[in-house]
Amino acid sequence: MIKKTSDDSEPRRVTIGKLLKAIGDPAPIKTLGDYIAAVRVIAESWQEEDWIKVERDPDDVLNHTRIVGQVWFRGQSDPNSSLRPGLYRESTKRDLNKQPGSPKPDGKNERHLFCELFDLEHEQRIDFTSYGHLLNEANQAKTATDWYFLMQHHGVPTRLLDWTTNALAALYFAFDAYNHRLQSVRELCPDPAAIRALGRTVAVWAIDAYWLANRLSEQWSGPLLPWSEDAERYIPKLESLIEKLDQSRALVPDYAMPIEPAAMHPRVAAQEGRFIIFGKTQDLLDEEVRLERKFDGTTEELRVRKIRFQVQDVESLLRDLAQLGVSKRTLFPDLDGLAEFVRWKHFHKVSGYKLKHS
Repeated sequence: MIKKTSDDSEPRRVTIGKLLKAIGDPAPIKTLGDYIAAVRVIAESWQEEDWIKVERDPDDVLNHTRIVGQVWFRGQSDPNSSLRPGLYRESTKRDLNKQPGSPKPDGKNERHLFCELFDLEHEQRIDFTSYGHLLNEANQAKTATDWYFLMQHHGVPTRLLDWTTNALAALYFAFDAYNHRLQSVRELCPDPAAIRALGRTVAVWAIDAYWLANRLSEQWSGPLLPWSEDAERYIPKLESLIEKLDQSRALVPDYAMPIEPAAMHPRVAAQEGRFIIFGKTQDLLDEEVRLERKFDGTTEELRVRKIRFQVQDVESLLRDLAQLGVSKRTLFPDLDGLAEFVRWKHFHKVSGYKLKHS
């Protein structure tokens, strides 16, 4: 995506179409067919808003690269979870008392808390990069930004939140995480009451990434490019952090921005991975997205929707996705992913079949 080259920031008021109201949040959907229909309704309603409300060249609105990639998806096993990156989650804040007088994770003194978290991430980057060079045999990471994405990929908490342009992949991640939670509950506490307490609903979030970038930046009409100067404000070079930590910290923007990763890892490419990188804002749902020209003081509704899916038989749903080409084998194209798929394929059980006896 390229930067804006003209003054095309005329204020545009978002309204929700009639079709989108059908999704709302009345009751979770139950079938893959309904899920695919919901994804289409969401994407088309946002594109319709652009078509009707934006006085632009229709070739720009209907450009195939934008239609295919402008809506991103994120699957979560807990439908009530927030949209926070790992560095800003309570599990990270809970033990954050590295310095005398460090703030408690109670929402107070947010500026001090951000400084503590940013410094923690800085220390993690130094450790991961220093030791990672010995293990970077495939030469997957070449720049500071590459190392940052690779650190996120391997589970170190960062300010990156994972998304994908593949709606079925997002649903798979929600089902897979739910299945792991279900198996853990069954092993630790097989009481049916504990299993019921887990719930039977997962969620997939959908967000118009191009719209978000367009609203939050005066310079970008789509996701940041990882090698741009603007991306470096979010991910400073380690040399800058070491020499000018306070200045680098102060330059981090307040808002979150979509960012396109380099396809440096086979899993990222297979999963059609995308990211939203956070600045000082810690939860995307807390973000107030204002019109680029704030002459009337109004705000636009964030283009994000949650699709809830009721899970009756998670193994059956995972099997259906595998038959559609979405599985651990296809999303994790390495020996670990293949081995886990083989184990699942030969040992999973799907209920609901009744044999007819003659």
